[in-house]
Amino acid sequence: MTRKIIDAVILDLDNTIFDWFAVWYASFHPIYEDIIKISGRPAPEVEASIRKVHQQHRTSEYTFLLEELDLLEAQRANGPIRDVFRDAIEKSRSGRDQTLRLYPSVFPSLWDLKQKGTKIVAYTESMGFYSAYRLKRFGLDGVIDILFSPQDHEVPAGVSVEKLRRHPDDFYQLQVTQVRHTPPGELKPNPQVLLDILKTIGATADRCAYIGDSLFKDVAMARDVGVLDVHAQYGESQRKPEYKLLQNVSHWTQEDVEREAAITAKGHSFTPSIVLKDSFAEIFMHCDFVAFKPADDQISAEQETKNAIEIWKKCVDVHQHFNDLEMRIRNFALTVVGALIASVSFTYQQGLQTHLFGTTIPTGLGLVGAALFAWFGFFFMDRYWYHVLLKGAVMHSAKIEKRYAASIPGIDLGTTISEASGNVKFFGIKMNSDRRLETFYLVGTVMIATVFVFLLLAQPNQVVSAAAKQASPPLVSQSTKTTP
Repeated sequence: MTRKIIDAVILDLDNTIFDWFAVWYASFHPIYEDIIKISGRPAPEVEASIRKVHQQHRTSEYTFLLEELDLLEAQRANGPIRDVFRDAIEKSRSGRDQTLRLYPSVFPSLWDLKQKGTKIVAYTESMGFYSAYRLKRFGLDGVIDILFSPQDHEVPAGVSVEKLRRHPDDFYQLQVTQVRHTPPGELKPNPQVLLDILKTIGATADRCAYIGDSLFKDVAMARDVGVLDVHAQYGESQRKPEYKLLQNVSHWTQEDVEREAAITAKGHSFTPSIVLKDSFAEIFMHCDFVAFKPADDQISAEQETKNAIEIWKKCVDVHQHFNDLEMRIRNFALTVVGALIASVSFTYQQGLQTHLFGTTIPTGLGLVGAALFAWFGFFFMDRYWYHVLLKGAVMHSAKIEKRYAASIPGIDLGTTISEASGNVKFFGIKMNSDRRLETFYLVGTVMIATVFVFLLLAQPNQVVSAAAKQASPPLVSQSTKTTP
């Protein structure tokens, strides 16, 4: 294979630069054993309960597992749960610290890349707090330029993070490496997220290498984007006997399992372009690393954020514009139809009739028909014209909000409004905006049709009609005959 010139490297972290599984097992297993012992429940039941919590928070490294596990409800009622598991927690921390170390050759290799001026970016599915803490421990704060990771899970009510931590906040936070968050709920392999990372750092696919341990989540994704895929084969841990425990308590849902199966069936050969069999340093056998040069046609991340906010604001203005137009249409429809219905009474007072094809019909029925025709005209203009445009604007805003939700707090206004609108209930039935619009016009149609039917079947009151004739003065006075 021809040697590639690379100016940007994107790294997976777990099992690529360190043995994540060894760290996870060393920290999880002592607590897992104590949960079985203290709860008195069999291992399969304990594992199922743990998996439920992990799936809820989308991580297999959930710090507050003891505070939320159903099996420990009785123990929590008797006092602080961490006092009960004090010894297990200490073993967990000790095991984590003993196993938390970089693979051989990783640090000198990354330092060499740094010296050459190559851009180094980390992209991981592990949450922000854990990833930042590990990079600090590895001495990679500042060596890695940017860390992309999911946002942290929320702290359960009543739990004080300050009491759990043994060091100041600065001990856990990165001071030099920039921290960015990937979109909520997005998992590897997602080519769009990788493309967004390339755009954010100003890199081009043809001069970038992606290094990861997973054929499914790393190699496949890099290939889809056109980035040089490098498989860290030395980091595979699936063949270890202890790996079965991770599978049993993993946060992966059935949907995630089916998703991975779909990736496998997609047709990738999964033959990586480069395979690192024994160490990270083997990457230098295949690539020449040079100083990073941003693509000329890429904008900065700060400018992109500003542009996104301006576009989003314009979308919100469009929402308001089309929503205002729809309300005006409905008000105008009520006004026009109300005026036509009101004029019907005048035609009946005057006894106006229309002769059409030899048939005599009350003129008022024609006005009611016109009202019904106008009502349907307003409906089609509202439902299939402006409402469609409004929904298009909302959908476009939702795309912007989803993409920038992690980097621009509070930009999810449209999503929040859409969710609230979709949850409106009427007599226990969910009524989204489409149903509410159609119900509004349906009720109006029924009312106009009712008026039409009643007028069509109406018969004049004979007594009232005779009295009205007697009371009405003659329209033309008759002349009197005089005798000469």
